[in-house]
Amino acid sequence: MATASSVITVTTTAQTIVSLDNVTQYVQLHAKGNTYLGATDVTTSTGFLMDNDDHIALVIPQGCSLSAVASTGSHTLYVLTTRVD
Repeated sequence: MATASSVITVTTTAQTIVSLDNVTQYVQLHAKGNTYLGATDVTTSTGFLMDNDDHIALVIPQGCSLSAVASTGSHTLYVLTTRVD
């Protein structure tokens, strides 16, 4: 197992926050602004909304990735990822 943390500035352009990998990834997110989660083409219309100060834990299956986009401006998203090799 390997764990990594990062702080990402989410903007109004979709960006990958958990890269595609060949192993299952366990991810914990803490949003400091409205954040929409989804596939690489996520938008504010299609994404799953995390409100400001929300926390969420997700399992990202092998071969999948996760992206995020902000509704306006930019804000911080804290990401903790554990890979199960």
